[in-house]
Amino acid sequence: MALQDETPDHPGPRVKNEDGARRRMTRRGFAALAGSGGASLFLAGCLGQETASGQSASGGGSGRPIVVGASLPLTSGAASDGEGFSRGIEMAIEEVNALGGVAGHPLKFEVVDAKDFAPDLVVNNFKRLVMEKKADVIVGGYQLTSGPDLDIVADAGLLYYHSNTKEVDAEKVRKNPERYWGVFQHCPSQMWYGTSLPGFFTRLEQSGVWKPRNHTMAIMRGNDQYTTGITAALEKAIEGTPWRISLVEQISLPTTEWGAMLAKIRGDAPDVVWVTDFLPADEAAFMKQFLQAPTPSLVHMQYGPSNPEFRKLAGEAANWVTWATVIPLLQDQIGNDFAARYQRKYGETVSGTAGVTYDAVHLYATAAAIAGGPDDRRRIADVTRRLVFRGVCGSNYFGFDADQTVRPYPAFTQDAGLGMPTGYYQIQGGENVLVDPAPFNIGKFKLPPWMGQA
Repeated sequence: MALQDETPDHPGPRVKNEDGARRRMTRRGFAALAGSGGASLFLAGCLGQETASGQSASGGGSGRPIVVGASLPLTSGAASDGEGFSRGIEMAIEEVNALGGVAGHPLKFEVVDAKDFAPDLVVNNFKRLVMEKKADVIVGGYQLTSGPDLDIVADAGLLYYHSNTKEVDAEKVRKNPERYWGVFQHCPSQMWYGTSLPGFFTRLEQSGVWKPRNHTMAIMRGNDQYTTGITAALEKAIEGTPWRISLVEQISLPTTEWGAMLAKIRGDAPDVVWVTDFLPADEAAFMKQFLQAPTPSLVHMQYGPSNPEFRKLAGEAANWVTWATVIPLLQDQIGNDFAARYQRKYGETVSGTAGVTYDAVHLYATAAAIAGGPDDRRRIADVTRRLVFRGVCGSNYFGFDADQTVRPYPAFTQDAGLGMPTGYYQIQGGENVLVDPAPFNIGKFKLPPWMGQA
């Protein structure tokens, strides 16, 4: 793909040289960074810098603003996730604008409230982002009632970077890549939660720390497409392994009363209890009620503990829970630097949801800068497909399939530079500790005290 040098009409972003003076980064130079894997390091490093006062600089270029739109849950049961998504976008936009924007264009954030994801509201929100807000690109967290969002952006010819985490969305793009050329799911789909889980348990068992008594699992699953898909993927993944599912209980989200289901768990006493409800308040209530009469079971949860709200609500009951996310905020230098900047800016512990939208904005900014600006959206999509973008949540690479969906490490690819790690954490002493997979883990799994000694 031929790239021209900057022109007066399309100035590149400004960066500091070794002497601290500002110079202009040409698109040729930026493309060279991308080709060597340096674009993501450039963003994780330079765009993460703050001014001498400790605050992110504002401003951007003098070109027309690039409107970054988002439909996020700001006032519902998922509002804590929505806040993280929104803050991640805000931080990334501030950092991009501090360097002069994208090819001289500042980024501008427009957000609408997805509330409880009622289907008609989601449709209306995306139409508003297109028609009223004049979005150039839409960056998502998740839409629980996804599907129409993909069609609206396709009809409008927009770029859409989302983390709906749904295999049905990936399949929709896979079947018609020409229509959905601008739709990118910048995380693995939910099926990988189920597909990856037996490998995690196998690695724990092989470590010698945990010895399952009978390789049984009890699953508390929702009645929605998301959690149903996770369960189906697990059922397929355990074929030919020692594991079997001994109990499946369906729940309606949200729920905080777990008494009837816990009675069945106590009668079953499985090796693993897997709660696929992803709402922090629901999961916190489960742990408090489970510990009133615990079974010798490893309690594994779905995504919700990535939100600091879970630990606040659960208190001491949060300790020793394991949980997984396909969008981990890695606890390495890049992830920790981001978490520190978030803490300074908002005075709170970073939410895992902030990292995924933060990466998405920087991914778009990288691709648009290489493409020469915001106007040629198809070219930006072409660049996005070719990039290997290393962000705070790991690697974004869309070249595995026509579905333009990120794949996980290590369940899909053994290349840690191409796959996004499925992060398995354990809460130890009130802190999330990444215990799997290597080489991203920073600690080791410890047997919960209610399970006795291995």
